[in-house]
Amino acid sequence: MISAPQLLIVSATRHQEDAFWTESLLGRSLARQAHAGYGHCISYANTIALAFAYNCGLDQAPEGSVVVFCHDDLWLGDEPLAPQLVEALERFDLVGVAGNRRRDAGAQAWWLKADASAWDWPNLVGGLRHGSPGAAKLQTYGPSPAPACLLDGVFLAGRADQLRGAGLRFDPTFPFHLYDLDLCRSAEKAGLRLGVWPLNLTHASGGAAFTQNWKACVLLYRQKWEPPNLEPGDANHHGANPIGANPSEKEPGPNALQWQYAIARAHQVLEQWPQALAAYDAVLALDPHHVRALVSRALVLHQLDRRSEAMASLEAALTLDPANATALANRARLLLLMEDGVGAESALRAALAQQPDDVDLLFRLAALVGHQKRPVEAIELWRQLLRQDRHHIPALLNLGGLLMEAEQFPLARSAFLRVLKQDPNHSQALFGLGQCQEATGDAEAALATYTRGLSLDPTDLNLLTMAESMRLGLTLWDDYDARMQQLTTQLEQSLDAGDPVPMAVPMRLLSFPVPLELPRTVAACHASEIAAAMAPLGLGHPANPARPKAGRAQQPLAPEGRPLRIGYLSADFRCHAMGGLIHGLFAQHDRSRCRPIGYMLSSSRDRFTRSVAKGCERLRDVSQLGSEAIAKQIQADGIDELVDLMGYTHQGRPSVLALRPAPLQLLYLGYPGSMGSPFIDGVVADRWLIPPELERGYSEPVLRLPWAFLCSASLPADPGEPLPPAPTRAGLGIGPYQMVFACFNRPDKFDPHRFDAWMEILQAVPGSVMLLVVSNPSSQGRLRQRAQACGVGQERLIFAAKTPAAQFPDLCRLADLFLDTGHYGAGATGAMGLQAGLPLLTCPGEHFVSRMAASLCASVSMDDLICPTPEAYVERAIDLGRNLEQLQERRRQLIDPNANLPLFDTAGWVRNWEDLLHDLVP
Repeated sequence: MISAPQLLIVSATRHQEDAFWTESLLGRSLARQAHAGYGHCISYANTIALAFAYNCGLDQAPEGSVVVFCHDDLWLGDEPLAPQLVEALERFDLVGVAGNRRRDAGAQAWWLKADASAWDWPNLVGGLRHGSPGAAKLQTYGPSPAPACLLDGVFLAGRADQLRGAGLRFDPTFPFHLYDLDLCRSAEKAGLRLGVWPLNLTHASGGAAFTQNWKACVLLYRQKWEPPNLEPGDANHHGANPIGANPSEKEPGPNALQWQYAIARAHQVLEQWPQALAAYDAVLALDPHHVRALVSRALVLHQLDRRSEAMASLEAALTLDPANATALANRARLLLLMEDGVGAESALRAALAQQPDDVDLLFRLAALVGHQKRPVEAIELWRQLLRQDRHHIPALLNLGGLLMEAEQFPLARSAFLRVLKQDPNHSQALFGLGQCQEATGDAEAALATYTRGLSLDPTDLNLLTMAESMRLGLTLWDDYDARMQQLTTQLEQSLDAGDPVPMAVPMRLLSFPVPLELPRTVAACHASEIAAAMAPLGLGHPANPARPKAGRAQQPLAPEGRPLRIGYLSADFRCHAMGGLIHGLFAQHDRSRCRPIGYMLSSSRDRFTRSVAKGCERLRDVSQLGSEAIAKQIQADGIDELVDLMGYTHQGRPSVLALRPAPLQLLYLGYPGSMGSPFIDGVVADRWLIPPELERGYSEPVLRLPWAFLCSASLPADPGEPLPPAPTRAGLGIGPYQMVFACFNRPDKFDPHRFDAWMEILQAVPGSVMLLVVSNPSSQGRLRQRAQACGVGQERLIFAAKTPAAQFPDLCRLADLFLDTGHYGAGATGAMGLQAGLPLLTCPGEHFVSRMAASLCASVSMDDLICPTPEAYVERAIDLGRNLEQLQERRRQLIDPNANLPLFDTAGWVRNWEDLLHDLVP
């Protein structure tokens, strides 16, 4: 906006408006009293040629005004400019501060000799300070005032009416370089007088000559003002184009062809796409077989979003030269942009056959293969790239991430450390290193790494989430409520601002007491990234939101008259919480109704794997396959309903589901929340886990089983692996008749509010103790200190070592009542405890993770152990703690084989599961 007519300052800046006035020299100058009265026309956040801003300012300049065109890194000095310029413009029509009194043919800058060999002394005139205000040194080029033929474009001034009357315009062909020489030539042609005047100005930079852009502008300047005399036909023009057509005397000579190609390249360097296309077309008019022109023309067409024409140009080049590595590489890049992953991979491999050491080609191929979730191939490609460039940071980061997923933690750690050696503050490398430290059990080091990353960027939500997760695991609860609120606020603000908020580990967010809808929203961001990555590979089946039919299926067969083929996708068909719960499910399937096929995402094998394999019709190890190959295998197996047992957990492959290999895809058990994805057609739960009033936390339709969202089968037979001595009360220092409250959940599920409730319970039940499984000595010390602060003796906290799965029932038999944690409650641990005869007391919240124990209690007919409020939870625990006989009766009820409790009735649970699966068949 123009604020005053007397003197108008016209400029362009990369700064936003606020930053321009506080950070640029020109903005700060204009704020000073000496220059405060000028009008100004500033193009903020400018990324285009100066000519557009300068011509706009010239057009808007009021009649009778003086217009100044200057750079934003120019300090205007302490004296008002208007009086000085009025005097200067009495003598000259276009005024600068530095210039050259002559203009020789071939001149490339106002200060250079025509051959660009040296400064053009003594023909230079004027002077200018360089540096920062107050410390700048005056560079005197020659006399001033003085007439000139060429002026430095850092500062140009003239009367607006006179410049417009002469038809003077800035040519956008010259975005930043040589626009001043071009304007001077135009001014001279219009008969204007040019000269320099002594003004007390300071320029903060020295310019940027001899860059690629500068050289391109020199070529276009020469084309405009001093076009060369091009030679006619020459039979040797193959030197310009060795694949050209047969020459003839009438064809253009090589100089004409080379010059036209150079002009096209100059426009391309300057990103002047329409002009570049016209110039390449001119080259091809001279020689239709010019391979380099065809390849470059394709790149220009792509920039103009004319991709099919670009591909045709590349195909024409490859017809002439099938082994042309540049054309092959550009064809691959174009196919990537056109989301043709298969074609792009073929083209990249063809290009690499010609240039096997090309780092850019290797990077693109490795990234493509990794994007398609083919980790084994991707790892080898990244290593191949690093053999060419061992310091390549993106390759090291990608390799580290893939090695992490493959659980090769020492090698992943080495990759991240190599990045940090080059850039100690690299946030992504710090994040990866922290994950490695966490995975190898060094929680304190992981927290320190995440905290260091946060100190560099407090807005990094991935680092913040991981750091808070580590603090929970280490029972570092200082300012717990404030930190949880800070995490929630940062996530909500980021979402409100339209940021994608992609979480590297979405499941970590489930550990925190955030609003119910927030994890679903963040998960949706993660899902959209996965869906976008898989989209180029093509979708299998359309989305099919699962809706059970009103009545139970009477016909147990699929529409083709056969049993349903049910696929189960998991990395946890092994000794894992999931494996312990689900291994017995498969053998109970009625083969006349359902035929289970398992897909292993991990190559780990043990007795749980053998139990799963025994129960499945087939158990396929797909752990070394890419996501597309896994999806194709699922399609080939004719799976009717695919059950994902992983979600966004470690080693999960949601990318397989994004390819929609099955008509119906369900989320069950492994991920305790919403995936927020269009490729999940339903989440399996029960009335306790996700009641209707809480469905707002899930993007998927909720499918409810009649009882218990899981079943708990007996552990498979132990092959005789050696075990340590079973834990005993005496060994832990617990008396035979003491009341033992226990919580065997991981310490990262603890929170200060629930722990304080436990201490209140201990105070109300004299002689009772709390048995916990916390291995970290520092965490044990913090818990003892907090107990003492609550008035509970430290000796009443008993810490047991983590036990093998086979001995977990022995540990459970030492306790009388399992006290559930708060926000993130017991799942598999609670189920195994109930199976061992240990009653479970819980207080559900809104989230899936806080309601698992409620479902478990209901499935063993102990609904009275589901407390509606934290206060009721404490009261019920105290009442039970004072009544050991009642707890012993509950233990007997749990272990009674004739009790027919739904949680332990695997066969009955599977019948209900099969009914649900059949109800979903269209």
